[in-house]
Amino acid sequence: MRIGKEVMDATPLFKQWQDKVFTLGWAFTMDGSASQLAGKKAVVAVTTGVPADHYTPEGSNQATIETLLSKWEATLRLCQFDIQQPMVKVYGTAFGLSDEDLAIAAKQYNELLASYAA
Repeated sequence: MRIGKEVMDATPLFKQWQDKVFTLGWAFTMDGSASQLAGKKAVVAVTTGVPADHYTPEGSNQATIETLLSKWEATLRLCQFDIQQPMVKVYGTAFGLSDEDLAIAAKQYNELLASYAA
C-alpha cells in the first residue's frame, strides 16, 4: 500500500489478496453474526518515505496518518477485528535512517509482534 498525497492504492497482488480474503460470509457478515475474524487482534504497521511533519493538516499530505489509514480501519471494523493502535514508528525512510533509529524501530516492532503471540 502506498501512502502519499491523496493516494492509498494497493498493489495488484495485494488487491488480489484482499479480494480473496475479505469475502462475505467468512471475513464479514451483513446480518451482524460473528465472522471468522471477529475478535482477532489487528494492527496496521506502516513506514513512510517522508518525515512525520508531512503527515499533518499543514504538511504536504494535508492529512494525518490516521486519516489516511481510515479506510483500513473501516475494513477491519467491518470484519469485527479487535483494532489496535496503528504502529507508525519509522518515518522518512526515503531520506535514510541511522543504524540506531532502524535498530530501535525493529526492536519496537518485534516487541509488538511478540505481544500478540502471548
